[in-house]
Amino acid sequence: MNNYNEKSEKNLLEMIKQKEQADKRLLSLEIVIGLMSVMFLFSMIFIAALIEMQDWLKVVLIVFGFVIFMIGILVALRIEQVAGYYECKKCGHKYVPTYRSVYLATHMGRTRYMKCPSCGKKSWQKKVISREN
Repeated sequence: MNNYNEKSEKNLLEMIKQKEQADKRLLSLEIVIGLMSVMFLFSMIFIAALIEMQDWLKVVLIVFGFVIFMIGILVALRIEQVAGYYECKKCGHKYVPTYRSVYLATHMGRTRYMKCPSCGKKSWQKKVISREN
């Protein structure tokens, strides 16, 4: 029975380590998606500004660039929400917030001003990878 408990504990620790590594990769992918979305939007704007074409085609290019930009930003925001945890400054509770709260929160980088579901207080909450201290 002890051997079984040791194996299950070892497997659990390995799964936690794999999730942390996957979250780190996802957060790196988030940056890449955001940068590519911005570059795509700017390239569509530059193409519309620099190449001679009809005005309606320029509008179509800019709108297409903006749509792709918004899709990329929303995907990056979803990655921000699900990868890792946010840690409340007031009580230390680590949690995964809702997409809506991440979307509406004021932020600086990966730190967001949100309400903690545990203590109910608003604070600047940092993104952390692990639930462990």
